Amino acid sequence: MKEVDPIAFTVELGKLYELSKKSGNVSVTMKRMNVHRLKHLVRDKKTMPKGGDLVVEGQSKEYPTLVRATYKNTKLSTLVSPDDFNKFQTSYATVIRAYMDTLKKKDRSKKNKKQKN
Repeated sequence: MKEVDPIAFTVELGKLYELSKKSGNVSVTMKRMNVHRLKHLVRDKKTMPKGGDLVVEGQSKEYPTLVRATYKNTKLSTLVSPDDFNKFQTSYATVIRAYMDTLKKKDRSKKNKKQKN
């Protein structure tokens, strides 16, 4: 899995969508980063609360977002900090809108309508 910064991720994602126009699918997943991985980032284990939540004094609990994209055998991932998430989301939305023309209309036949009735 190739890990890149968020800006390079959107550029690479656009390339993957370009490749998928001919054949294949691109899948993108976003999720809050696992708390156990955050524990490895904290050097001083004494600052980690017993519950496992990373809390900085004066700040709320904010976790980075892990974003992954796969196309055939190509895998990309990036880690987006909570402060940069809005900027990332706008650039991600721009990429999605640019390649929305490759979406296919769902085939709805009359048989499906008759079966529902």
